Amino acid sequence: MRWLPHHHEWPLVHEGGYGVQVHWFGQFAGYPDWHIERSRLTAHMVAFFFVKASSCWCELNGTRYELRAGDLLIIRGADEFEFGHDPKHPAISLSASLAVSQGSEPNILLQRAMPRRKRWHSREEYITKFEKVMTSLSSNTLGSEFIKHGAVLQWLGYILSHLRAPVRSGGQAVAGREIVDRILHAQRWANERLKEVIMLDDWAKAAGMNTIYFGRIFKRETGQRPMNWLNERRIQQAARLLEQTSRTIQDIAGQCGFGSPFYFTRVFKKRFGKAPSAYRKMG
Repeated sequence: MRWLPHHHEWPLVHEGGYGVQVHWFGQFAGYPDWHIERSRLTAHMVAFFFVKASSCWCELNGTRYELRAGDLLIIRGADEFEFGHDPKHPAISLSASLAVSQGSEPNILLQRAMPRRKRWHSREEYITKFEKVMTSLSSNTLGSEFIKHGAVLQWLGYILSHLRAPVRSGGQAVAGREIVDRILHAQRWANERLKEVIMLDDWAKAAGMNTIYFGRIFKRETGQRPMNWLNERRIQQAARLLEQTSRTIQDIAGQCGFGSPFYFTRVFKKRFGKAPSAYRKMG
């Protein structure tokens, strides 16, 4: 039997702190005279426009896109756009405009390297996921605010996983943010690359800082040096995989960014006092 450790020793499973702002989320068009006159999206928002049926066109920042059923178009903050279609064949769209804030950053979705247009692998699946959120947003039951919040974030997770949209690298992604948000950005950037080789210079560059300054600020904000923080994240992920999966130790080592299973075993034993195989047997 494994006794619960003191609260300060509990591993961090998840940390969010997100705020969700939805400007619109629903099904639109389907009638002959539908069109959207030239407009500009609010600077901190991201809009997802999905063609459910028929076809339409969009002129986005001067570039014309011909869209058909199953296409997803992504509009970023301050983009200028205009929509229209053939009145004889009205288009039906599923459209959402939203922002996900964290700290003083108004929309962390703008940090993602998302394509302009994506041909969706399963139109029916997208429609089902979208309509599920619409149902949640109309709920007024006890606890509905949590239901709505969770439904939107779950849908966004589905979108981002299929877009394969990582956090952007480089100073452009973090320009103008407060120091704490630069560190939050750096943590998200690293969390998405745990199985890759992460060099401190590249990590600092992703946060928009020079290496020495990044190391000093990271420790000030988190209490750990960058590489120590990274190793702890990798070790904690490995521990969860050992407890929750039957994957081999070699496979887990690679998945968590340890190039050698022998090195992984040594680091893991130092952290938990047991080799990975013995730790798994305790579960």
